[in-house]
Amino acid sequence: MVGAVAYAPLYCFPLMAPQFERAFGTSRELGQMPWTMFLLVSALASPLLGRAYDVVADRILMLVGSALLAIGWLVASVATDVAFLIAAYGVFLALGVQLVFVGTTTAVARRYAGVAGLALGIAYAGPGIGVALALPIAATAIPEIGWRATAVVFAGLSLVALPFAWLMTSGSAVLVPGAAVAKGLKETAAPGAIAASQEPLPPGSRSRPEAVRRSIRTRRFMVLLIGAVAIGCIDEGIYQTSSRHAVAQGIDPGFAATLLALQCYAYVAGQIIGGALSDRFGRRYVGLWCAALIAIGATGIFAATGSLLALAIAGNAVYGFGIGATIAIRSAAFSDVFGGHNFGAVFGIIAVAYPAGGIIVMNAGGILYDRLGNYWPVYGIAMVSVVAWSAALVVAGPRRHGLSKRLRRVRQRLAV
Repeated sequence: MVGAVAYAPLYCFPLMAPQFERAFGTSRELGQMPWTMFLLVSALASPLLGRAYDVVADRILMLVGSALLAIGWLVASVATDVAFLIAAYGVFLALGVQLVFVGTTTAVARRYAGVAGLALGIAYAGPGIGVALALPIAATAIPEIGWRATAVVFAGLSLVALPFAWLMTSGSAVLVPGAAVAKGLKETAAPGAIAASQEPLPPGSRSRPEAVRRSIRTRRFMVLLIGAVAIGCIDEGIYQTSSRHAVAQGIDPGFAATLLALQCYAYVAGQIIGGALSDRFGRRYVGLWCAALIAIGATGIFAATGSLLALAIAGNAVYGFGIGATIAIRSAAFSDVFGGHNFGAVFGIIAVAYPAGGIIVMNAGGILYDRLGNYWPVYGIAMVSVVAWSAALVVAGPRRHGLSKRLRRVRQRLAV
């Protein structure tokens, strides 16, 4: 619920951006600037916010994040220039959503160690459900009441997250016993310096900055960081441009918004199913299959036209499932490799990668659209990024998978 309330308004940006451009008479490139600043500040703030979750109670920080989201939407609603929108998105909304995102990830990873793929998949389903529900409503409401009134509604909606953030951070600090780790459900001894960051700390002591520094200096960290940048390019590029590209291809704008909602529903299914499968059969193998689904689905999305609606539907469904599963597998893989007392700080640094990828693809897409008149370059960047993420997962993903043993068990059960 916290994720749904935080992300649903934000990811209506593809519907609001044309309104911003018309209201302030800006180019397509400048119309993307509020989202670019949102991604940039998210990236710069992530390491500090991640460290904060190692030393400050997650309940306090998540409540602050929800409050900042409400303030950001109120600032956006009274904007008289693009500069105010940039401030709203780049300061209040960026800090608010990043506090919620890092907080949710670290809280779930710590409370459900051993089944992080499924647990994070369920948690991340919240944003997908929220966005899927919000898109068709926003597509109808924005032309009727205007984007300013819609922003005020989003501010009120952000406050709904407060009681749920309180409930989410209550209860036991560890819901899955540590014995589950010893049974092989989690990789506990990553090579070299990473293992040092997982050593038990003396009672009453806090996380050690030097352990974080040792972790981020490893090659494995850098490879996974590059892979995370690639995921940001894929997710932001396809999501933010697919509806606009569909309209340019002759698809009705209302139907294009519905396709985006379908993409989000498939995203939710991918989060849960893909995360659970990666717990059972390994992050690498399931992750590579999902990367293939992303490539197939994105190709269908960009190739569809007004006379090929079935291809548009299939492409959005396949792509949504693939990227949803990939997001869950990504976070679970980071938790497997870097989980421990310093996970908040490490994940905060890794969280820089996603908005960095979004900045690359959105700015490149906006600039090239103004010059070429289409979003096909975004498709090209996404395909290169799929290859980069797949390579990172193979080279630096969690070592333990046990796929052969599990497949033998499946075959034995089928034979019986």
